[in-house]
Amino acid sequence: MKKGIRICVGLLVSLICIASAQAQDIDENHKTPDPNNATIRGRVTLPSGFGVEGYARITLRNQTSILSTLYTNSSGEFQIRNLSEGIYYVEAEIRDSNFDSATRRVELGRGLMADITLELKDKKNPTGNPIGKVVSAAELRQAVPSAAKKQYELGLKFVNKSDFQQAANHFQEALSIYPEYLAARNDLGAQYLKLKRIDEAEKQFEIVLGSDPKNFNAKFNMGLVQVERHNYTEAITLLNQAVAIESTRPVARLWIGIAKLELGDLEVAEQELTRALIMGGTDCVAAHYHLARIYFNRGAIEDAKRSVQAYIQMAPRGEFIEEAKELQEKISHR
Repeated sequence: MKKGIRICVGLLVSLICIASAQAQDIDENHKTPDPNNATIRGRVTLPSGFGVEGYARITLRNQTSILSTLYTNSSGEFQIRNLSEGIYYVEAEIRDSNFDSATRRVELGRGLMADITLELKDKKNPTGNPIGKVVSAAELRQAVPSAAKKQYELGLKFVNKSDFQQAANHFQEALSIYPEYLAARNDLGAQYLKLKRIDEAEKQFEIVLGSDPKNFNAKFNMGLVQVERHNYTEAITLLNQAVAIESTRPVARLWIGIAKLELGDLEVAEQELTRALIMGGTDCVAAHYHLARIYFNRGAIEDAKRSVQAYIQMAPRGEFIEEAKELQEKISHR
């Protein structure tokens, strides 16, 4: 009897093992296909660490080809759904900007979500230095005496110290040595603008444009003269002319956006300010403050809060810092 029981138990165990092995074979041979439900979720940030306020192009690749192209939303965020498991490369770029593209390698598992951040970097020129201001062909042709150049460089040092009167004095010295010095004359006018000597500033820019009609800096500054006079429609005309001279300079678009905002055209103002911020980064940090004004007017309080905080953190001594702090106070009471 016991022997019969042992035989039955042995047969049962064998049958269970065989069934288990067969089930494993069936599972391996008939494994369900990849459901293609993995996701890559990401955010594009500027060198400052703040998110891009605008649209960056996202390219998804595998090791052999481009799979898809899409754009971030206005906060620099994106999502790519319906992906199978595997290795992908995600690239973010903003064309015609001062930022290099950023790429991340992503290894996706079945049905998983990967969160990534793509941080753009400041673009460098061939010498390894950040891209500087535009210099016109006429300026490059000028044979500036070394004594005038020395005075001009001293003026630039005072500009960097925000001592606009001393900067103006050195630019005047440079011009007394070489009156045709276009860069010194334009920068002298720029100091007069900062010192609110508007008529004197305008005269300097007119002289530059008389010799060099396609001088971006002088044309741009003529637009700022009209902004100072609150002639916003005329300012936009001049700033658009500056863009036509040099379309890659985002600072002109920044002030077009500001002028449009003052005229009450919030939609176009937002477009121009966003474009300036994408293209110019820290050179157009003021766009954060003016975008905050737009968002606040629309009642988008969280967006306004985020933008004004970005400006205050990135430009603690910026041109609009007092206004930004006042706006932040208003936002905190909403």
